[in-house]
Amino acid sequence: MGRTSLATSAAKARGPLNGLIAERMRQLNLSTVKDFADYAGIGRTSIHDLVRGRTTTSGTWTKPSFDTLTKLAVALDKPTHELLYLIDPEAPGANLMFDVQQVPVYIAGQVGAGPQQLWESSDVVYVERQFAENRDLIAFTVVGDSMAGGRHPIHDGDVVIVDQRVGGEVNFPVVARLKDDGHVVKRLRPGGILDSANPDFVDPDTSIIAPDRIAHLVGRVVRVIGNLTTA
Repeated sequence: MGRTSLATSAAKARGPLNGLIAERMRQLNLSTVKDFADYAGIGRTSIHDLVRGRTTTSGTWTKPSFDTLTKLAVALDKPTHELLYLIDPEAPGANLMFDVQQVPVYIAGQVGAGPQQLWESSDVVYVERQFAENRDLIAFTVVGDSMAGGRHPIHDGDVVIVDQRVGGEVNFPVVARLKDDGHVVKRLRPGGILDSANPDFVDPDTSIIAPDRIAHLVGRVVRVIGNLTTA
């Protein structure tokens, strides 16, 4: 699959409520958006439109009905007005809700199990303004399952948000640029070694990466946004 199609595929799940939905699905042990829609009592098409980040012809988010919004609030255990301002940051009163204001983090490209080149992208994900304060954030789409293991697995299609002000912390996932200009997401180990969290990933070139192959540690991963399954 080429870069354009990969970027297009990844962009299908960038709705403004995805972080909340993904977290709630993990709490409830729900594996698909269809399951979440049934749990919330919301039409599956409505949930899929939100998850995919469907927009109108003017580029604004497709807005759910009030009934859908209130059901979402109950299912997500969040105040209804917070969801409203996440979906429509320009709605009256949004400027009074500092704690839920969202700011964009640009997706620079992809990182994978092996070296992957970046592409120019206008895709963004949104995080809370307070979360972004005093951080230099950049995001990447993950390709491959080399980090799909351990207590906090990172799966194919997830988006990792990286703080470039934190060069890296031992035993935490980082994004690194290799000397061939490829980018990977790996776990930083003592001595500057990068390794994979997935014990079943045994690629001899990329399961473990020695320090002499690393050109630059972009930063530590500070958030993972799950790639919600829409099947």
